[in-house]
Amino acid sequence: MNQSLWILIVAWLLFAVIHSLAAALRFKNWLRKWMGHWFQYYRLLYSLFALVSMCSILYYQFHLPGNAILLHQHIRYAFGIAMGVAGLALMSITIRKYFFNLSGIDVFWKKKTATALDTSGVHQWVRHPLYLGTLLFVWAWFLFSPLVTNLITCIMISLYTWIGMYFEERKLVQEFGDEYIAYQKRVPMIIPFLKKHNFHMG
Repeated sequence: MNQSLWILIVAWLLFAVIHSLAAALRFKNWLRKWMGHWFQYYRLLYSLFALVSMCSILYYQFHLPGNAILLHQHIRYAFGIAMGVAGLALMSITIRKYFFNLSGIDVFWKKKTATALDTSGVHQWVRHPLYLGTLLFVWAWFLFSPLVTNLITCIMISLYTWIGMYFEERKLVQEFGDEYIAYQKRVPMIIPFLKKHNFHMG
């Protein structure tokens, strides 16, 4: 593996570490004390940082020479289209539903974000529809463009997504307690209809 690919891997690792640290309750509690009144802009500032850093990594990746991985064309398009459409649909529904909360832009509208556990809509089928949509979309992207660089990015994003779900589950159990534990038992984490895979990460 050449140096450029190692740089790509390290860049994604740094992104994952920074993102995990920024989402940790202990870090946010410390930052709340340190920033005081300005903490209300924290999520917005972080969203902008995450967007810029992710775009920077992708910009670097797209300018790397890519070696193609041989995949059967019919398999690529059949699975790629289905996974891509499903992934985009799930991501669009979830982001639209939680845009104010996810982006931090609600600070300008003084919009109060919901504190109750939401199990409606797509959340009645899987606990983490945004993560599922992300995984479907990135692997559909690889099927349409089966390059080594894209494979590395898909693997790194997938690993981080699973790690992110682990910490997200722990945080939600702390926040909602028995209500979320009951939700864990009732609804699969990421694979719809397969409750035997409904393992807990809390």
